[in-house]
Amino acid sequence: MILNVLVDNNTFIDKYFLGEPALSYFIELNNKKILFDTGYSDIFLTNASKMNISLANLDYIVLSHGHSDHTGGLKSLLHKYNLEKTKLIAHPQILYPK
Repeated sequence: MILNVLVDNNTFIDKYFLGEPALSYFIELNNKKILFDTGYSDIFLTNASKMNISLANLDYIVLSHGHSDHTGGLKSLLHKYNLEKTKLIAHPQILYPK
């Protein structure tokens, strides 16, 4: 398994990657590409690009829970990529108002 932190609240003084109080991981496991959470904004996309990670052909998007610091970037991801073949794993009511 390979796990890449795309966004969290720690950066090296904002010199190389962007950070926010949120979470997004890119995981490669058994030839599957998994995006675990999407952070609060679109900065996980910027960091992925800086890491030469393409999110275009994801097998799965896993959303841990419905707080915006874990789901907020989903809209930006869907605007950037055609993910019709990507499977979403989440509670059926994850995006309902809290």
